[in-house]
Amino acid sequence: MEPKFNLHRPKISDDEINKNKDFDKLVKQFKQQSIQKAKSDVNFLKNKKITYATVIAGLAVVCTVTYFTVFNKQNKQTATNDKTNTLVSNKNKEAKSNGNFIAPPSKKLDVPYKTYKVNAQKGGELAHHTTPIAIGTKIKVPKAAFVNKEGKEIIGDVEIMYREFHDQADIIASGIPMTYDSAGTQYTFESAGMFDVKGYQNGEEVYLKQGKPITVELASRYTDDRYNQYYLDTVGHNWQVIKHDSPVISPEPAPPADGNSKQKNGKEIQLVKKIEHVPLQIDSVKTVYDKKIIALPQPKQPAKPAKATGRPQFNLEVDYKDYPELSAFKNSVFEVGTENKNYTKELHSITWSSAIISQGPQKGKNYILTLKYRNREEKLIVYPVLTGEDFEKASAVYEKKFIEYNVALDKREADEQKLKDQMDAKLLAYVEEQKKLSDELLKEQIRIRRAMEAQMEGETKNSTAAQNVSRIFTVNNFGIYNSDCPKSMPRGRVIEPRYASNSVPLDPSSVFLIDKGRNIVFNMSSNPYRFMYSEKSKYTLCIVAGGNVYFCDSNEFNRAVSDSKGKFNLAQLPDGSDMGEFKKALEI
Repeated sequence: MEPKFNLHRPKISDDEINKNKDFDKLVKQFKQQSIQKAKSDVNFLKNKKITYATVIAGLAVVCTVTYFTVFNKQNKQTATNDKTNTLVSNKNKEAKSNGNFIAPPSKKLDVPYKTYKVNAQKGGELAHHTTPIAIGTKIKVPKAAFVNKEGKEIIGDVEIMYREFHDQADIIASGIPMTYDSAGTQYTFESAGMFDVKGYQNGEEVYLKQGKPITVELASRYTDDRYNQYYLDTVGHNWQVIKHDSPVISPEPAPPADGNSKQKNGKEIQLVKKIEHVPLQIDSVKTVYDKKIIALPQPKQPAKPAKATGRPQFNLEVDYKDYPELSAFKNSVFEVGTENKNYTKELHSITWSSAIISQGPQKGKNYILTLKYRNREEKLIVYPVLTGEDFEKASAVYEKKFIEYNVALDKREADEQKLKDQMDAKLLAYVEEQKKLSDELLKEQIRIRRAMEAQMEGETKNSTAAQNVSRIFTVNNFGIYNSDCPKSMPRGRVIEPRYASNSVPLDPSSVFLIDKGRNIVFNMSSNPYRFMYSEKSKYTLCIVAGGNVYFCDSNEFNRAVSDSKGKFNLAQLPDGSDMGEFKKALEI
């Protein structure tokens, strides 16, 4: 007769709970992947030590950026050009993480940030003055839009650091790459405006909460409807296209006699509010239906009975009140698994003082039987099985339950698909509504513009209405955004230039070809001594050599390309020159 035992539930130890926690192993694996990534970088061969150090030091930064890809985003405002030491420190850390991807060519020129404060709980609207444009940029911050790196909501004031780039001088000074690869072909961006926005609290970066984007109404000088919006991925080192960029154009009204600006058209305001509300409605629908799908009952698949195989068995007496998970194995016997190396027939001849059963390596399939007698302890992996009529009866019950399980599973899948179809129909309706409202808004803006143009034409016969151009960005993540149109590199005549200043030869580290007819800068640094230019276009040239900035105007460019020797006589930008003087030198 097989031995019988009364079972007692074992207490789970802390070692059993923690035995599979191995965070160090995960960190080691991540570092190894980072090193392999660094070795594959072409810059690794040029500066191996720096590249390796950057990747390892940037580990925490990379983890943070990856984590917050899920966070798919003032009543009173204060603008200041002062940056705290902490903010400058964070800016330097970011520059290191970018490596040479964003690399201003000269330390002597920079497009500075302006810092604004906004209350995180209240939100607000910030007005940024744009020097070359009559109107300014608006930054609209919703309530409760910020979280920290742990995903917790920010309380108190947040500092928004913001800057814009509108012309070729801004682009050159920024060091932001303006090349774009599409289907293996490299293009250069022709810009209608670009901006960089960040958030901090007490010197620590903050992030935009998912579903709480800020809106940037970027002031622009270009009315063309041929640009797209892009976001700069500083981790993947590429520009990501967001959507087509349709400009919002409205004439600039003349100020009334009392000096107050004319109020915006009421219908236009209402249309804008309705359009801005649609994304919130879409998010609400998704949330409601996701909860409904999760709440659908999930049928549990029945356990298939196991038939005895003839291996050695133990017949256990179990108190199913104390051990309910074994109630499904009534009338079962427990076979000794073949994986047991310590099993012998002798184990059946011992009168054991206690027997404890616990979960086995294969949860729900096998168990660990622990036998004790005095100082002796044996552990066996056992399997619950049925014999004879018990197996036949259990199989019949299982077949019935399995059919019921499949019916319930089919019903759940059908209910889930029904909910998804309902959600898709509602989302499509909101998308169509948004398109309809956008078309209506455009018509209203055109109507306002034409009415204003007619008014201005009546007042001054030869004058034309000034236009305010805004490009509306939905910012879900802090970073660099632009409105650009990809253009091919210049094609035409090949020039093999030589560079000199006051007859002293120059060896440039950066060469920028500036098209005066378009807001575009061609970076010729990859091959500074041989490139193409179009004879139909008018250019100026800017180079960086030995940390100094040099330039030539359009007349000198034309003379140099006509010279058989291709020698460019460049003037050095004086030390201490600001961006205004730099733009003047480039004829901007």
